[in-house]
Amino acid sequence: MKRLILILLVALAGNKLYAQASPKDSLGFDENNKYIYYQVVTRPGLSADTIYQRALYFLQTAYAKDKLKLKKQEPANGVLKGEGGFMVSKKALVSKHEDGKITYDINIEVKDGKYRYWLTNFVIIPYERDRYANFVPVNGKKTPLEHALRLLGQKDLDDYLEKALVNSRSIGERLKNFILSPTPTAKKERKIAPVVKKDW
Repeated sequence: MKRLILILLVALAGNKLYAQASPKDSLGFDENNKYIYYQVVTRPGLSADTIYQRALYFLQTAYAKDKLKLKKQEPANGVLKGEGGFMVSKKALVSKHEDGKITYDINIEVKDGKYRYWLTNFVIIPYERDRYANFVPVNGKKTPLEHALRLLGQKDLDDYLEKALVNSRSIGERLKNFILSPTPTAKKERKIAPVVKKDW
């Protein structure tokens, strides 16, 4: 009995140490019990205006409009909001097919020398095969990721959570690259002189 208690105590202590040592680069829950991917990044030497312009350029150009688009901008407060989505594929016997789409909201706030961003409001839109053998979204069926256990089951939910984390990290890395790179200046269009047909 003493040996069993000792083993349990060692296991609990090990779990606590692992939890403290594990990185914070993971999905968590916010104050509204929604999944969130939250990061704060410092960039010394960059002004809030520079970071804002580069983050705005990221939301406008980094991905196609169906994957990520700008929803709202507040330059006075240094706030940008966007929305996007990514596909989740499921492996069948010999091929992959679209199992669903996860949509999300992204928020970016900037200050001098640092910025923070978070992805939240993850919603699953399941896909089904239509009569033409194409996978299409199921009409009117949207489930928040935090309530998806009853829709998916534990194994599929774990897969969706992993995909959400991997895509959140990828978006964060791409945002960091945009913040580090100078925003290209818009090229001025060269005006072409009109052709006058009456003088020949």
